Amino acid sequence: MLQHSSRLAFLFGLIFIGCLSPDLKEYDRSNRTLFLFNFTNSTFDADTQVELNRALREELHSKGDFLLTDQQDAAKLGLYGEVTLYRKEGRLYDNLRNPTRYELIAGVRIRMREMDSGVVLLSTEESASVQFSPREGFPESEYQARQRLVRLLSRRIHQSMVAAFRSRYQAPVP
Repeated sequence: MLQHSSRLAFLFGLIFIGCLSPDLKEYDRSNRTLFLFNFTNSTFDADTQVELNRALREELHSKGDFLLTDQQDAAKLGLYGEVTLYRKEGRLYDNLRNPTRYELIAGVRIRMREMDSGVVLLSTEESASVQFSPREGFPESEYQARQRLVRLLSRRIHQSMVAAFRSRYQAPVP
């Protein structure tokens, strides 16, 4: 009996957590149109902003919360940002003091605003880090780790955008 009730509680918890995931599909489509500006890069690492822009575009398209548009005049919202940090650091070293495990760290400053009024809905900084090793454990190249880092960062940006949108606009009454 105790096992059955604990299984039911676990199942209820999973369902409850699933209902908390951010979803903006109940909001009006015209309020969710977004123009994604090209991100800038103030680090010494080339193309980080291009990869982040591409990954963020894929994340937004896959979730369907914001409707991306190619025309700035057709968008209700605009998102732009700047990559402010990109660093590769050694985390684990061999006997000769050569790194065998690395950590990639990225930080970005983002701002989302309404295009017509100029009201800023979101102004924050997001960061992410991943560790990888080309030689130990499950070998992973720096390129693969970088793609993982950019996807993680784009997920965090998306979550911040959804939270800012929900706090600005009231949910429609069913």
